[in-house]
Amino acid sequence: MTAKNDISFVIVSYNSAHTLRGAIESCIKAVEEIYPETGKVIVYDNASKDKCPQILDDFTRRYPEIFIGKKGEQNLGFGAANNRAVAALPSKVYVLINPDVTFKPQIISRLKTTLNSAPDVAIVCPKLLYPDKSVQPSIRRFPTFNFLLFKYLLGDKIQNLIYPFDYYYACMPPPRKNVEINWAIGAFMMVSGKYVERYGLFDERFFLYFEDVSLCVDAWQNGYRVLFQPSASALHLYQRSSTSSKFNYLTLVHMVSALKFFAKYRRYQKSWQLIAFMLKFNLKIQNVWRFLILSKIQKLQQP
Repeated sequence: MTAKNDISFVIVSYNSAHTLRGAIESCIKAVEEIYPETGKVIVYDNASKDKCPQILDDFTRRYPEIFIGKKGEQNLGFGAANNRAVAALPSKVYVLINPDVTFKPQIISRLKTTLNSAPDVAIVCPKLLYPDKSVQPSIRRFPTFNFLLFKYLLGDKIQNLIYPFDYYYACMPPPRKNVEINWAIGAFMMVSGKYVERYGLFDERFFLYFEDVSLCVDAWQNGYRVLFQPSASALHLYQRSSTSSKFNYLTLVHMVSALKFFAKYRRYQKSWQLIAFMLKFNLKIQNVWRFLILSKIQKLQQP
């Protein structure tokens, strides 16, 4: 039986060579200072086309006792790649880090103390900061179907007028100690190894987006808690790729993941049934419209 590490830092990379080194170096430094004998860093690369594979080779050569680089043959998606990395390194604690995150080693001890503060704590997340050190709204309430529907169709400003929803805990005072939250974005999460061993990590039905929301929903439903620790902070070079324009490919991926999320959980299934009915009805209308147009064209073509 393979001995468990005390802690494993997990990064999934995909064409992220411009920030990957900084993220890995933060993890390496934390292992060297706190867990020199019992900590590991693993990066799973999702078949990047940039220099990510070369970066993995470099760290493997420089830190053979600490660093593990795995090169995927295809892009498995964020959740599935994290699952592969976690399976390769059984650990008591997992720290999931985005390739655009950097941090100081001392925050790891604070987060681990919070994680071990009670047996029902599954996930602890730090405060995330933008490059200018302003606070990123990374802790959030579970989304509702109507909130996302209006947000996608009408945009943030009109959505707030029609369907106000405290998605980012705007009314919550800045906590001075750890507090329970619905969920936090998966850019930086410390997860209990016991929880992962019992329930697994990410749902691989989500290729990208909503796997972190689903993970936190599952934790709460399994009788565990998700905590936010504001005394620990990390720098996140955040880019809102899915919302940088009115519509792009990542927006579509985000919408598909949202629909999968609402289809997964019972309390959302009525909303999912409604959207499925609307799509089905819309398809019927389109078919009738095509039939009428085709019939009209055929009549015009008759002598």
